[in-house]
Amino acid sequence: MGLDKNLIRGVSARAGWAAAVTLTAVMAFGISAASAGESVLTMHIEEQTSWVQNFNPFDLAGRRQSTMDFIYEPLVIFNAQDGGKPVWRLATNYTFSDDMKSITYELRPGVKWSDGQPLTSADVKYTIDLMLKNAALDTVGVGETVASVEAPSPTKVTIKLKAVNSDFPESLADLAVVPEHVWKDVSDPVAFKNEKPVGSGPMTEVRRFTPQVYEQCRNPNYWDAASLHVDCLRLPQISGNDQMLAILPEGNMDWIGSFIPEIDKTFVALDADHNGYWQPPAETVAFQMNFKSKDDGNLEAYKDLNFRHAFSLAMDRKSMVDIAGFGYPVVNEHASGLPPRFEGWRNKAAEGDKDAFMGFDTEKASKILDDAGYKKGSDGFRRTPSGKPINFPIIVPNGWTDWIDAVQIAVEGLRAAGINASVATPEYEQWRKQILDGSFEVVMNSRADGATPFRGYYQSLSTAYAGRVTGAPSRYQNPKLDALFDQYLKATSDEDHKKIFNDIQLLVAEDFPVVPVFNGPTWYQFSSKRFTGWVTEKDPVMNPEDHDNNRMRLMHLLRLKPVL
Repeated sequence: MGLDKNLIRGVSARAGWAAAVTLTAVMAFGISAASAGESVLTMHIEEQTSWVQNFNPFDLAGRRQSTMDFIYEPLVIFNAQDGGKPVWRLATNYTFSDDMKSITYELRPGVKWSDGQPLTSADVKYTIDLMLKNAALDTVGVGETVASVEAPSPTKVTIKLKAVNSDFPESLADLAVVPEHVWKDVSDPVAFKNEKPVGSGPMTEVRRFTPQVYEQCRNPNYWDAASLHVDCLRLPQISGNDQMLAILPEGNMDWIGSFIPEIDKTFVALDADHNGYWQPPAETVAFQMNFKSKDDGNLEAYKDLNFRHAFSLAMDRKSMVDIAGFGYPVVNEHASGLPPRFEGWRNKAAEGDKDAFMGFDTEKASKILDDAGYKKGSDGFRRTPSGKPINFPIIVPNGWTDWIDAVQIAVEGLRAAGINASVATPEYEQWRKQILDGSFEVVMNSRADGATPFRGYYQSLSTAYAGRVTGAPSRYQNPKLDALFDQYLKATSDEDHKKIFNDIQLLVAEDFPVVPVFNGPTWYQFSSKRFTGWVTEKDPVMNPEDHDNNRMRLMHLLRLKPVL
């Protein structure tokens, strides 16, 4: 069972080399445009066939993936590689009230926006109030948690909560504080492209923007300028994994976050003295069905536990890992979907018989569907017990060859069980838009974990986040699970957190709202030819990825120094 490995690799290679000429020219143009003596770091953080100049931090679907961290610095970052220890940025401290119903942040004094205006507590209050007034801008869920915000002094912000929420500081770590003096005059903050951003981070100046490459350069008023040794970020337009594979021999990339097949041969061997990588297991990748689908037949199936169990049994996880992923991911064998790096949180009671549907057995899947009343029609595909047709595409971003191949393997298994599934490959920006507006049926997606496993479950399976962020596309709602999430947020001790999370794992394993398949690797490759200070397996001090879901990428940038 599974797709032919040589066929997949052959198609990928041919497509990649065909794309090489265009990007080589782009890269050459970009390099020649750099000013003499500048330290310019070329990085890959998103894959698009085209893009627009959009640095609106509230536009999750359309913003450039260099917006967070590099233009808008967080208040605080929690380093999962260091036990969740806070790394203070715009804030220097926070304190909960005795009743845990309010939290006060102390801001770093003297911080300026990139236009020279002071950054104060009024900007933080303005940003949160903006989200409270407009749910479409609420990227961190303050509408569910925040009652009001006060700015008692220029460096103090007090946030009053609707209820005790011990996890609130971590959820607010994704807050992009925007300057009130700029945004108060924006008539439509949802549609605003923010082409010339005023920000607080190290790289705020968009010096050049074309459909092929753009450059973000040093903030002239960055508060931590002494730690910044990179003058500009260059971000070339790269359409997918194949195109990345094709341009690697040029040796122009510094910081990469891509799937590179046979990496020791195709990347490291190109420059063994400088090219390296570190790809430990990361977030759980799962198939997520849209529980708000407008297709009656599909929705009837998605909401049936029998169907979800059969779906899971049609997944050839080993082939997804070995063939599509070239052995980089790790099969997730548990219905709870707990990532391997949270082994200390594992609840054994949520495993065993709960994992009976995590194998690969299309015959067993077919029997479950037969017994549940999913009869096959004349076309060989099944209908729901009420007689409605089931027919859905699984969306995956164009250019993500490893994920596309994994979805093809999934579709092959589903069709063997009589389920009419197919593959659809929208552009990345459109894929994100479909997730956020709910115009999809099934998606293969990962979720962003935090310093503990709670965040990944809460932000992907709670009613509070359903459809609000890209990690919660399923729009799943379960009052029992929401009650457990609420208990966790109100708990204040590590012991209570672990007890409650045991119950969360058990409920998720029993109700099986998503279908876990594997834990993808941390996509991180680098070249030390032009910059030093890279995080490595021997120095694993932080998540080294440069992707938008990793706030620690800011601290990684500040470690880097040009080779003299």
